[in-house]
Amino acid sequence: MHRKASLVLEDAVRNIYTVVAFCAGNKVMELYRLQLRKIFTKSFLHGMAIGFGFGLSQFLLFACNALLLRYTSVSVKDGRLTRQKALKEYMVFSFATFALVEPFGLAPYILKRRNTLTSVFEIIDRVPKIDPDDNSGLKPPNVFGSIELKNVDFYYPTRPEMMVLSNFSLRVNGGQTVAVVGVSGSGKSTIIALIERFYDPVSGQVLLDGRDLKLFNLRWLRNHMGLVQQEPIIFSTTIRENIIYARHNATEAEMKEAARIANAHHFISSLPHGYETHVGMRGVDLTPGQKQRIAIARVVLKNAPILLLDEASSAIESESSRVVQEALDTLIMGNKTTILIAHRAAMMRHVDNIVVLNGGRIVEQGTHDSLVQLNGLYMRLMQPHFAKGLRQHRLA
Repeated sequence: MHRKASLVLEDAVRNIYTVVAFCAGNKVMELYRLQLRKIFTKSFLHGMAIGFGFGLSQFLLFACNALLLRYTSVSVKDGRLTRQKALKEYMVFSFATFALVEPFGLAPYILKRRNTLTSVFEIIDRVPKIDPDDNSGLKPPNVFGSIELKNVDFYYPTRPEMMVLSNFSLRVNGGQTVAVVGVSGSGKSTIIALIERFYDPVSGQVLLDGRDLKLFNLRWLRNHMGLVQQEPIIFSTTIRENIIYARHNATEAEMKEAARIANAHHFISSLPHGYETHVGMRGVDLTPGQKQRIAIARVVLKNAPILLLDEASSAIESESSRVVQEALDTLIMGNKTTILIAHRAAMMRHVDNIVVLNGGRIVEQGTHDSLVQLNGLYMRLMQPHFAKGLRQHRLA
């Protein structure tokens, strides 16, 4: 009932700098008063009903106790009951009355929250289609790293009307590095989500070494994949804990070597507490470049045979771009199977194949030089002056 009024305040607090900058405090308060005015009568009647119900339940409770006490005392006086028996029956009846009457006082609150409780129990009772705790499935001793998306159709469960990938096919050989570029909404990040098996395709198959991902044990599968996301995930603990999150049994030397490969050891060592430095909530005390290098160090330490990089350098400030780029270059130059989503031309020169997506389909494919000569969508996406605008709009 108060949801709209609460949203006004939540927006104001979340965007407090904008509110203050535009001197819109009075406007926010007026909007809040307006929303409260709309629900005032309904809230008043609702409160009166709850108060009346609670008062009635308490009246019945104490009235029953008073009547029982009166009856017991008269019975003892007339000799129909002994004091011990009267006290025992009074206590039993008193507790029974309390148990019967008290729920009436809670009824308004139960009714108010019934929809919430229903949705909570629906979530608790829901059986996930992809169960991470399922111990069944294949666990091969070796992974060659060949990945294939075969005639895949996919839409997100919350938006079934929008097909993200349509009859999509892509093959990445073991040890190969493939870059995926395209406009916003073309399905780039969806490819990684399907390979990590966050979702299953609506139709078609996602294969690892020629076998459907559904046949593999899910924990085993994800343990053989290293993921670096566009917005690096940093936990509110020490830098050490953030790096060894990938492999808790890693030695000190292995952790520091991973940080060196990710170009993170120097800045970590310069901090007052080094690797024991607490980074704050979501890494708020670090720059985007520092957070990204810690995320890269985490993946280096995991040493998975398959690397998935989702625009890992897109949100880095210019002064950190070079060191992050060097770390990513080092990361993808190994013999691992790598799927890279990026729009920086510097990274495209180190990959074996580039796939250009638009509307959930492959529209161009080849090496960096061949696609530049083609002078198509890839060329326009790589041009600094036009890339940002093009990526914000799906091209026909």
